Amino acid sequence: MRINNIFDHNFGKLDHLDLELLIASAIKKTREFVMTHSDFSVNKEQESKINKLIKRRLKNEPMAYILGQKEFYGLNFKVNKHTLIPRPETELLVEKALHKIQDTRNPIKPNGHGANMKKTIIDIGTGSGNIIISIAKCLRNNDLRLRNYEFYGIDISSKALKVAEQNAKLHSVEKRIKFIRSDLLNYFLKSKSYKLKTKNLIILANLPYLSQNLYNAAMPDVKNYEPKTALLSGQDGLDHYQKLLQQIKKIKAKRFMFHVSCFMEISPEQKGRIQKTIKSLFPETRVKFYRDLANKWRVCEINL
Repeated sequence: MRINNIFDHNFGKLDHLDLELLIASAIKKTREFVMTHSDFSVNKEQESKINKLIKRRLKNEPMAYILGQKEFYGLNFKVNKHTLIPRPETELLVEKALHKIQDTRNPIKPNGHGANMKKTIIDIGTGSGNIIISIAKCLRNNDLRLRNYEFYGIDISSKALKVAEQNAKLHSVEKRIKFIRSDLLNYFLKSKSYKLKTKNLIILANLPYLSQNLYNAAMPDVKNYEPKTALLSGQDGLDHYQKLLQQIKKIKAKRFMFHVSCFMEISPEQKGRIQKTIKSLFPETRVKFYRDLANKWRVCEINL
């Protein structure tokens, strides 16, 4: 069967781009090849693979899971059913964190120290590792003093961490990032063998933030395939962030630091509620919010 016949048989069933990518994956060619070689004949084995992939997509399975990868911040990441699929709006979290990291490269401290202090960057709910890997990769390409940074990817799912470790190796930053199984910041709060030596701590969090109502209304490709534990966070969607903020307060109380920054991805309608929660725990803290490319409130920043 030729590629153009496959398109004819599936006309109106699937998005044209999806079909191109499915065919390319099955025959191990690029999408550009599929687009420019419509008369290419696939063999029986390839045709069978294409039909299986089409059936999966017709059941609303996300393309990222079918293809086993998703692009994020210019890099390809392996994904599977144990990881949330990286989304374009999360790139804003990376951008804002990178700005902060660059701003704190050579902090001027009251005692004159700090220029060579380590900066600890913790990605909580790391999933596929897309956030922390993107940051480590960017810093490696642009900063010769990478030794001044400590990178951690935290997740409660051991299966997700395995995917993150594979992605770190894929992008040659596996020696820079420590992936740890932990319930949010519990590892740093309870570990007797490790103490945060840093004077600059940057926390990145893309935690579950869907309320029960939003989860119930989610599209089938989200609700039926992506891990529920990576999406739903209690009745109002803020259970995980409330717990994280309380843990940050404990860390600040237990360990002296010059500076703690936290960047959190949120659902746009949560802006007022999360600000109220932050102010109840850190009354003097200024809260900043940033809009994504769709002009929706997406990232919250606090500095302590």
